[in-house]
Amino acid sequence: MVVVFIIGLLSGVAALTLPSKDGGALLYEQRYKLIGNLRSARAEAVFSGRSLGLAWEQQRGRFYVLTAQGWQTIQQGGLAKEVVLDERVDSVITVGGEPIKSASEDSGASEDSEGQETTPQIMFLGDGQISPFEWRLSSAGAESLVLDEQLMVEP
Repeated sequence: MVVVFIIGLLSGVAALTLPSKDGGALLYEQRYKLIGNLRSARAEAVFSGRSLGLAWEQQRGRFYVLTAQGWQTIQQGGLAKEVVLDERVDSVITVGGEPIKSASEDSGASEDSEGQETTPQIMFLGDGQISPFEWRLSSAGAESLVLDEQLMVEP
C-alpha cells in the first residue's frame, strides 16, 4: 500500500514537471479533436437521415439539426457539447474560397442578433456528404495544419 502511494506521488511530481506542449503538438491535438467531432457529426447525419450543421464563431462552435422549424441546437448526445479550440490556436475556415463571417460580423450594428436564426457554415447531409470547406489551424512556432471535408488525417 505504501509502495503504491509513493509511486502515485512520484508520478504526480513527474507530471507537474513535464514541459507544456509546443505549437506543433498542440495543433495536432486540436486537429484530431476537430476531426473526431466532424466525423461524429457525419455519422450521426447518415444514421439519422437528417441534415446537421456546425456553426462556428471565433474559437468555438455548436452542432445544429435541421427541423421543420429551422436549425435547432442539438440538445443531447455527444454533439450537444460545444466544440472549443485552445486559445493558443488560431483557426480560419473558408467556404467557397471565402473566410466565414461570424454572426456578429454578419449582422449590422443596428440589428438585434438575439432574434436571428443561426445558420451553420458547415453542413453534414444524410447521404454522407459534407459541404466543401477548408479549415486552417495555426499556432506560434509551428507550421499550420489544414483539414477539409474529406476529414482525412495526413501525417
